Amino acid sequence: MNARAVAAWSAACLFIVLFTTNPAYKALVLAAAIVTLAAGAGLRRIRRLLFAIIIVAAFAALLNFASAHLGATVLFSLPASIPGLGGPFTLEALVFGLTGGLTIGAAILAAAPFSLLLSAHDVVDALPRMLSRSGAAIAASLNLVPAVGATFVQVSEAQRMRGWRPRGPRSWAEVVVPVVLTSVESSIQLAESMEARGFGSGPRTYVRRARMRRADWLVTLAAAAAVVLFGVSTAAGWAAPWYAYPSLVIPQVDPRPVVACLLLCAPVLAWRARR
Repeated sequence: MNARAVAAWSAACLFIVLFTTNPAYKALVLAAAIVTLAAGAGLRRIRRLLFAIIIVAAFAALLNFASAHLGATVLFSLPASIPGLGGPFTLEALVFGLTGGLTIGAAILAAAPFSLLLSAHDVVDALPRMLSRSGAAIAASLNLVPAVGATFVQVSEAQRMRGWRPRGPRSWAEVVVPVVLTSVESSIQLAESMEARGFGSGPRTYVRRARMRRADWLVTLAAAAAVVLFGVSTAAGWAAPWYAYPSLVIPQVDPRPVVACLLLCAPVLAWRARR
């Protein structure tokens, strides 16, 4: 799988999700992303990610529902004397919050292939030559997060074998301090390894250059067609915007922007074959 094709697909998903306010098209992009990731990585690998997205989307919807006291359809009201929560709770605020949850979920799933389907070196290889050093630094920093998580599990298990038990916030210092020291030591070792391998002394070398195959070109062209078609639909007024306030209305759906969203399902053929 070519990282540039994955980047084109992710950029097309983000463009449509962030370019429109219509929840129908956002939902189509979200569905296309779920189907595509399920075909490429398998449903088991994205199960936890989907659960996390549901929690984040629910929190965004509840936050807007509790903070935005706007709209004509009032569900219930709280006394205005309550700070932050006092006022009317409307159906429009709830629906607008759910739309924000759709946006967040689709954006997360659009960027998920970089961690689920690609290795760090694949992403770095796809960058232009002038950005190879920056890409290597970003890849190393991204690898720090799972490394810290693995170190935390190892240190906590080792401390439990020595008789340690959590007794409050202060007791966690016995785990956090070794984790921080181990992470710093690992970072120093990584820097020394990169220096020993001549990082920064010349242009990046490749064991095997990534080539765009027929399936990669299919994904890239489908992503470009989706962006162009949706941009034209927005400019021509086919992809009509949607507003939840002041009163709730059903979003208008046109078949032409729907086709643009369905083009994002093109990677299903290529990524299912790869898996």
